[in-house]
Amino acid sequence: MRISNIWMRGRLNVAAAGWAILPLCVLVAAGPSKSSCAPLRAQAARAAQHERQLLDSARELLNQKDYAAAARLYQQILQGDPSSFEALSNLGVADAGMGKYVDAARAYQHALRLQPKSFPVLLNLGLCYFKAGDFKSAANYLARAVSIQTDSFQARSLLAMSYYSQKEFVPASRQFEKLIAVEPDNTTVQYLLAESYLWSGQEQHLLDFFGRVLERSPNSVTVHMLMGEAEDSLGRTGEAIKEFQAAVALAPKQPNVHFGLGYLYWEQRRYDRAAVEFRREIEAGGSVAKSQAYLGDIALRGGNRGQARAFLREAEQSYSKYWLTHYDLGVLATKDKEYDEAKAEFQQAIGIDPDRAEAHYRLAEVLRAQGKTAMAEKELKKVAQIQEGTRQKLLQEISGTAPSAAPN
Repeated sequence: MRISNIWMRGRLNVAAAGWAILPLCVLVAAGPSKSSCAPLRAQAARAAQHERQLLDSARELLNQKDYAAAARLYQQILQGDPSSFEALSNLGVADAGMGKYVDAARAYQHALRLQPKSFPVLLNLGLCYFKAGDFKSAANYLARAVSIQTDSFQARSLLAMSYYSQKEFVPASRQFEKLIAVEPDNTTVQYLLAESYLWSGQEQHLLDFFGRVLERSPNSVTVHMLMGEAEDSLGRTGEAIKEFQAAVALAPKQPNVHFGLGYLYWEQRRYDRAAVEFRREIEAGGSVAKSQAYLGDIALRGGNRGQARAFLREAEQSYSKYWLTHYDLGVLATKDKEYDEAKAEFQQAIGIDPDRAEAHYRLAEVLRAQGKTAMAEKELKKVAQIQEGTRQKLLQEISGTAPSAAPN
């Protein structure tokens, strides 16, 4: 199991990243059409002047962030001139400012029909979909924006995050690489690039990249931790431990450092050393609940049920959504022949992490003890399916080919 599945996973908050809707620049209004009819020319001139006055007023309201009033003026303008690019574009800005992303997207789409290669509109539309959580649509428009203005850090950042948020980690990593080329010391981008490498099976890319980073910044705790994670993913637990030991030496009070090292010791069944690190993690105030869960697991493995139960209940009170806590509580309840309680705990563990074959197997044992044979068989079939999936994935990694479909 990767350490990232336990302590590293996170998502950028869009607002915290500093991305916001960009109001369009002032566009040059088209002049009135030539005509041989003087009264019509005068009327058109007056209409154009009135529209320009309304646009100026709406733009001022937009700059003052009075989005509702600005939207009303833009709608008024569009009633007289449905093809006003500035009104359509900035109506999208006003709607987005009020959180009306569906309405904003509609306005931007109309504007794009008039100017399909408008970078500001493509960027704003992509950001609009991003904020609405439609990352696939966001990526579509942001990719178009980046193709027009390749040096826009904001557009490329949003494109990278759109892929990342869809769990499309390979294309995300390609975009983060280009961002790093511009800002090599941007720690946020470094972290997201590392996660993208790890979750797409590009561990060697991560090691190569952060090896270069460590040459410039040998005292980076985060980089040592990320390299430790990559080594662990490659099955090189000994090298992973060295990286986390380096991180601990640099920042013994930093949250998650001791937990990562403790987990690696636990993985090697060096439970005494793991327990020391988990206790230090609790003292540092980092991954407290998960450290308590692993201390409970270690106590359970050592046959100390009372201590195990105490740690696991503390872990459950601190954070109730960790699978190991419920799994081990289920094991304790099974040992005490409290089968209803055990079933509930295993079901909670499976609800949190459905791919845990051991939880399905333990639940099957409990169901069989309750005489619910058919339900037990269903759980055992799930165990077989998970194990087959794991086997196929391993074969794919070894051979570099996609797994073949199972025969009917």
